[in-house]
Amino acid sequence: KLEWVWRRFETHHIFDFHPCQLLWRTLYQGSAGLITPQSNRAFHLFDNAPLRRLLDQLIDYHRIDDNILYGSLEAIAITASDYDDALSTTFFQGRAEHQPWERARRRGLRTLLTSDHLLASSALPFVFPATPIGDRVYGDGSIHQLSPLSPAIHLGAERILLVTLDSPHRENPTPRQGHLTSSNIASHLLNTVFSDTLNSDLERLGRINQTLSLIPARERSRLKLRQVETCVIRPSQDLDLIALEYLPRLPTQLRRLLRVLGVNGEESSSLASFLMFDPGYCQRLIKLGYQDALDHRQRIEAFLDLPGSGKQEQFREEA
Repeated sequence: KLEWVWRRFETHHIFDFHPCQLLWRTLYQGSAGLITPQSNRAFHLFDNAPLRRLLDQLIDYHRIDDNILYGSLEAIAITASDYDDALSTTFFQGRAEHQPWERARRRGLRTLLTSDHLLASSALPFVFPATPIGDRVYGDGSIHQLSPLSPAIHLGAERILLVTLDSPHRENPTPRQGHLTSSNIASHLLNTVFSDTLNSDLERLGRINQTLSLIPARERSRLKLRQVETCVIRPSQDLDLIALEYLPRLPTQLRRLLRVLGVNGEESSSLASFLMFDPGYCQRLIKLGYQDALDHRQRIEAFLDLPGSGKQEQFREEA
């Protein structure tokens, strides 16, 4: 079902973009701000109401508790950023032994998950509207998420399989042509938000694992710390470059907006790939993911301790 949906994704399934309404709202709020002392509503480019309708149609949230009850699921968590107190908030639903937690700049709250939590987690600032949950307002989960591995570890994970969006390392990156554009800055911010904290957390976990391996098991149990294995799978191709091939297939108004922001189709842009909801592009990503999984099949099978895999490799991410 998940693959069926992704193979058919189109832009209008995810968000609406109306340039005239956007221009009118910007002019109205700008002029109102000069006349009245009241603060304007937060600015956003796109309306994600179509995504809410899609999620409500496809996901039966009541089955989460059923799967937990029957032992098919241990826990599930969604992280969003609380705009009111600047905390990384992880909403989770799981077995009774999993308790809420409070740490520096982050917390875990037990709740019944809904589409609100998914929308909040993906509400990138200025791109999609922030989402109210209860009496607070939340945005994209990557903001303030200084320790992205923390929720899984708090919920009892001993092994974490990560599929990242990091581009393959380029030995000789092509120099940027011309002046710096808004697209260059947005791409830089997106890469920082989504990748840098995860890579830093992996390095930190690697150092903790290495330190724990030097401590006798009896002493280790007193520290209430445990080793957590990780297996990281990265795409073998640059997703931003793939997105460029499908740029002409985006709706005309969206292409014009991207062109204003500096996406000219000549150099890769994380902003373009982030907004790329095209069936051809999504099918290309599914095919790439399938092939990359086959390329790492033995490593994945051994990491997951599948029958006949023979767990003989070292999976911890080296610092």
